[in-house]
Amino acid sequence: MFDTLESRIIIDYEIWVRSDLHIGGHDSGAPGAVDMGVMKDVDGYSFVPGSSLKGVLRSEMERLLNGLGKHACSPDPDKLCNAGEECTVCLLFGGREVAGSIRVRDAYTDSRRTMVRDGVRIDRKTRKAAGGAYYTMEAVPKGTKFKGRITIENPKLGEYRYAKLGALLGTVRFFNATSKSLGGGVSRGFGEVLIVPRLIREITADDYLEGRYEGRELVSLIERDDLGEILERGELPMRPDDAVDRFIGDWKGYVEAMEDGGKEP
Repeated sequence: MFDTLESRIIIDYEIWVRSDLHIGGHDSGAPGAVDMGVMKDVDGYSFVPGSSLKGVLRSEMERLLNGLGKHACSPDPDKLCNAGEECTVCLLFGGREVAGSIRVRDAYTDSRRTMVRDGVRIDRKTRKAAGGAYYTMEAVPKGTKFKGRITIENPKLGEYRYAKLGALLGTVRFFNATSKSLGGGVSRGFGEVLIVPRLIREITADDYLEGRYEGRELVSLIERDDLGEILERGELPMRPDDAVDRFIGDWKGYVEAMEDGGKEP
């Protein structure tokens, strides 16, 4: 699938935490430690694993394609597409025997600040606190920003040059406008986030030959005072103005060319 590198898309992105975020790590077991800690690196900085974000985006795309009558396999290992018969989601995010085009790196924050929230399990019959059900949960506080990077190998699908990039950006817009959910404790108010692409570049094989490793800027985020509100409406204000719509248009064209049931055009 990647025998030839035509171009590579590089997306510098941020995750904006809109409510306390809990992505669980390993508990220390030390006296006084919280029952459910968050993921941290060896220096004590919280981070969002790329696999967590990738899994959320993959799940959104699977359900959207299935809702459109275009087959997408289940993430259940026993229900993934057979080798050589990969669906579009497998081509983008990886399948049983194929590497995904979209690769999401961990996103880090430059703050060690976390908070601890108390919790208690409620007995459904008595509607009171269940015995021995008190616990503590560590969380990254609202307002924290994480920074990471996403790469897309060979963004073309069929005749549509930027279909893979359009697929990712369209899914990000849908996520920001609807789900916004990441990590644990979502039903209790945790994990509301926004995914914010800031800069998107493309590096081609010709750039490699000429030593232009920064590539070419495709789009960059437009800074605005009401940016958060705009993102929550599912918009991505990027410059040039029509670029994001063109990328998503490539993805739309590809999806519409797919046969019902998901056969690739």
